[in-house]
Amino acid sequence: MEQSEASVQHRSRRRSAWLRPEEREAFGFVIPLVLLEVFLVAMPLVLAAYYSMFRVDFFELTEFRGFDNYIKILTSPFILKSLFATLVFSFFALVITLTVGLGLALHLERDTRWNVFARAAVLVPYVISMLVGSLLLRWIFSKDAGITSAVLGPFGLSETSILADPTNAMAALIFNGVWRDSAFAMILLLAGLKSIPITLAQAAAIDGASAWYRFRRITLPMMRLPILITIVRLLIHFVNVLTFALILTGGGPNNSTQTLGLSLYRLGFVDFRMGEANALAILVFLMNIVLIAINLLLFRQKGGR
Repeated sequence: MEQSEASVQHRSRRRSAWLRPEEREAFGFVIPLVLLEVFLVAMPLVLAAYYSMFRVDFFELTEFRGFDNYIKILTSPFILKSLFATLVFSFFALVITLTVGLGLALHLERDTRWNVFARAAVLVPYVISMLVGSLLLRWIFSKDAGITSAVLGPFGLSETSILADPTNAMAALIFNGVWRDSAFAMILLLAGLKSIPITLAQAAAIDGASAWYRFRRITLPMMRLPILITIVRLLIHFVNVLTFALILTGGGPNNSTQTLGLSLYRLGFVDFRMGEANALAILVFLMNIVLIAINLLLFRQKGGR
């Protein structure tokens, strides 16, 4: 009996020894945040999945539909067109934003007085709200009151409306994303560049390596993780963004810039089809998970080579 009690006490001491005092203190800070995340994210997600199974009239469950809402969403030409617009916008906005952000980070890496000022100037579009920035671009691209007519007027194109053409409207929407979020990409990538030991590039330069060779063989391989983080963060943002399309183009013309975020907003808060809106929200969430998994898989395969 005494031996069994001693063995229990010994095992409990071993379990307590697994966590050092500082680790227990760290868990004390982390666990409340995890519980808050569960309350603010997991519970609404479960509630949205439950509501997606019903016909919801002004937040009142009136009819059980099962997966009919999902089938209706997946077979809707309107939603499929929104999906295509979202993929086009997200792909081009992501590629251009990542390229511009990396270029800015490389150009402004050194901590000179001019670079510090330039970083602050680049951050201006990002620190203002998406609503204000989209309204500003809407005014700039306006045919009547914007500067577009002033620029195109001498060429006889004063009546041209950028936001009235589907292709130009999508280009304006992509420009909105690039204009605002390039600074965010620059911040993440600049942090990654600062973590690379400068002695590596100096040693390669002494050995006669060109700037392009140093960038391709030293900088890019060591920037794999910051680039992955930037891609995932921007991808989630662009796939789910609402303000750009709602304020700048309103989804037009002819629903050519109607993104999934805008379709979700209109289903839920304009048409009050909450069951279908929740079904679309769950599908968009699953699409985000798939896109993130693809990025992780691609970068893991590249890292293993």
